[in-house]
Amino acid sequence: MPLTTEQHRGNGPIMLGPRPESWRIMSETIESFLTAAHRTFVEVTRRAPDYFDGRPLRASDPPAGSARAVAAALGVRLSAVAAREFTAVDDLLDRRRHADGTGGTDQADREDQADRADREDREDRADGTRDSGDSGPGGGWERWRRRQDRRGAVRAARAAHLARAMDRRVARHSGRAVRYRAGGRGPLLVLLTALGHTDEVWYPLADRLLPGRRVVMWDAGEIGPYGQTWTLAGQLADFDAVLAAEGTDRCDVIAWCSGAQIAVEYAHRRPAAVRAAVLLHGSYPRAGSDPSSAYERNLGAVCASVAAHPGRAARALRALGGEAVPVPLPRDEHLAAVEVLARTPPGLDAVLRRPFRDARALAGYSRQLTELWRHPVPAAAAGVAPLLSLGAELDRVAAPEPPAALVPLLTAGHGLLVGATHYSMLDRPEVVAAVCGAVLDDPHTRPPVAGGPREVRWSTAAAPLTPSNSSHSEEVTS
Repeated sequence: MPLTTEQHRGNGPIMLGPRPESWRIMSETIESFLTAAHRTFVEVTRRAPDYFDGRPLRASDPPAGSARAVAAALGVRLSAVAAREFTAVDDLLDRRRHADGTGGTDQADREDQADRADREDREDRADGTRDSGDSGPGGGWERWRRRQDRRGAVRAARAAHLARAMDRRVARHSGRAVRYRAGGRGPLLVLLTALGHTDEVWYPLADRLLPGRRVVMWDAGEIGPYGQTWTLAGQLADFDAVLAAEGTDRCDVIAWCSGAQIAVEYAHRRPAAVRAAVLLHGSYPRAGSDPSSAYERNLGAVCASVAAHPGRAARALRALGGEAVPVPLPRDEHLAAVEVLARTPPGLDAVLRRPFRDARALAGYSRQLTELWRHPVPAAAAGVAPLLSLGAELDRVAAPEPPAALVPLLTAGHGLLVGATHYSMLDRPEVVAAVCGAVLDDPHTRPPVAGGPREVRWSTAAAPLTPSNSSHSEEVTS
């Protein structure tokens, strides 16, 4: 089959490789289509509740009756158009129309839905609200939508309370106590967060990865036992101590943002200890010729200044500002679609701005980040575990492309989450879990992951990726 080419907005053609024959669904149902549409609708309207006021959702060849179902369930007009007319939002919907008829939901979600379906049907019959006829499963698409929303709320609440269900343990070394959370049974998986952050960023993803794994996570170290800044060597020592406390000398790793550089260092220095690692939206020291985001450049300059002159922290904090207020979306539909997907998910400000919570925190974070970025990415070496880089197409914090020095280490590949941000583990945990789970189950399988989500575009030597990233200035949120 010849290679297919898609025109990626503003960045020229990208060779994506051959599309499988099953790309377009042969027996797509209204419900599977609506499941994909609902996921997309929720993701968009969380960021801009009025986005679909006057804007349609577009799809090519939707199942007969879909427009009526979408209008009833979501209150949105569905337009059947050619793919060349898609916005970024429509493209995301199209990618979620899976050949397996699930609308892009993961296995755990499907099992949860199957378990709850019978119970909800019994509840509907008990309260006399179940309709008859063919207006939708369980009596009407509006009722179907309420069920989907309820299931999503239950899943979110379960993730939010995950910390309570996990064991609290302590690993000790060098006069320091590392307090970490652990849960599940199976091979050990370490979730390594970014400098200045807590393990709270992992809850939605950990909830999906726990079955069949022993998951551990902890807050990034900030201050050592004698009040000194906790450096890279300290972070690596924390890692060693947790593995020792768990009684193992080998693990898998998923690391986020600046935690990705720590994971690369650990895999390089302790090659026998890491079986495989996923580097999620990694932020690294970059050479002048490397792609970098305006955020990384600005943050690096601010942190270097504050690290050298801690008294500047309060002034720098004022310059960084508080919670960003979203600007109105552009009138152009294609630009509006990109901008709405690029927005930071709402309600996360306190979590994501933790390194900037006060002047003292910023001073400590600045010293840590400046010290970390003084360490260049290590060179490729024999025995280093398979590493997969997973970037986000609309990441405005870390450059989606890895630095050139890291590429030789990415033996498991590099991919981009389509239409996603720096916070995909919070915003699309089901997709990230599917990719990470497939890679960790078989780290020597090259991408694209068989049966994996189409929301990821994979890079190859013949087809490097170019992200679609807006030129708008980045807000400081991580």
